[in-house]
Amino acid sequence: MFTTDVGNDKEPLDWHTRMKIANGAARGLEYLHNYADPPVIFRDLKSSNILLDENFNPKLSDFGLAKIAPREGEFVPKTRVMGTYGYCAPEYVATGQCTSKSDIYSFGVVFLEIISGRRVIDTARDAEEQNLIDWVCHVKHEIQTMKISLNMVLLTLFLVLHI
Repeated sequence: MFTTDVGNDKEPLDWHTRMKIANGAARGLEYLHNYADPPVIFRDLKSSNILLDENFNPKLSDFGLAKIAPREGEFVPKTRVMGTYGYCAPEYVATGQCTSKSDIYSFGVVFLEIISGRRVIDTARDAEEQNLIDWVCHVKHEIQTMKISLNMVLLTLFLVLHI
């Protein structure tokens, strides 16, 4: 959906449209977590579960794995880990305890897809670049090693994608 590796006849989404999609998805999660009664944990947020209308207005879709969220202070039960590889929060995978924070992690992965133009898992890339999260961590380490400000890199990325 957001990738820069689109076919030759298609242009990648412009920066404004990407941010519009990210903002709409974030607002959808905010509603589910903070305003829905009872609150809902989506559990399968990924780029393919964000539908776009003709004006690129996003709508969250596929609530098949959604669960009612425990209220503040309530016990978070362990559940069978559900969701899509690459989008599940590591602590959810490790413990089986799914909270709204798990959705926020998934949103972070989607956001990385949006700003980087890369798929979460891309087997067409070299082994060290196939997993988006691993690649971002590697790039972050390289940036820190070179003592370059991550803010400068993000600004550069913004300028490149915006032009």
